Amino acid sequence: MTDKTYKLEVARRPWYEWLAWIAWAFAVVFTLQNAMASSVELEPRVASILWVVGIILLLGGAIVYFVRRRILSA
Repeated sequence: MTDKTYKLEVARRPWYEWLAWIAWAFAVVFTLQNAMASSVELEPRVASILWVVGIILLLGGAIVYFVRRRILSA
């Protein structure tokens, strides 16, 4: 029988990184909510701009998350 040991490391994030993620989530929700409201109010130009901005914010956040996760796990 072999003795296997496992080491678990938890990467702690600083408080300002959590604050940045909260601000990002607020910006995404605010932008997408405004996009939906503009769609309902029949303002297609504003709605399309806000949808594009919301999608860019979501993709940017996903990219930052995956890059940071890779850096922290390396």
